[in-house]
Amino acid sequence: MHFFHISVFMMLWCFIVTTKTIPGVIPLYWGFYIGDEEYKRKRYCLICNAFKPERSHHCSVCNICVLNMDHHCPWVNNCIGFYNRKFFMQLLFYLFILLWFITLTALPQVYEILYHCYTTRLHIADILIVKYIVTLPAYILVCILTVLNTMFFKCHVMLVLDNSTTIESLDKDNKEH
Repeated sequence: MHFFHISVFMMLWCFIVTTKTIPGVIPLYWGFYIGDEEYKRKRYCLICNAFKPERSHHCSVCNICVLNMDHHCPWVNNCIGFYNRKFFMQLLFYLFILLWFITLTALPQVYEILYHCYTTRLHIADILIVKYIVTLPAYILVCILTVLNTMFFKCHVMLVLDNSTTIESLDKDNKEH
């Protein structure tokens, strides 16, 4: 049980830090130098009225330009950018560990319930016992969340290993088609 409590605590801490950390605001007057001949090549945000570095994008939800923006995450109500991507990846990792822990430790109990239902040939009234009605749908939901989180975590690990962002990978996919 100690492992479970530590994982829950770490996941909640990463969630709070990801939510509260500013994702990466472009410094004021970034890229503005008097007499700079390269200003025509720099990207400009028409909404913020400022030059912005490569790999930064304007978030329409937060209404700021985010440095090294990955995506705007509605689950944490914040953009994932340069300063909070580490905490977002830690959040996904702890959620991954926690969901797999719950899935694997609940499996014997679910197996016992299903085996009991099969061997005793329970009637509908017997199946409506709270133990059966709550445990089986909850376990199915946890299994679905485990699979979805595993795929999401794998996708983001691949992006980190490629030194890419979600926006860049989507742009790359659009350019290939």
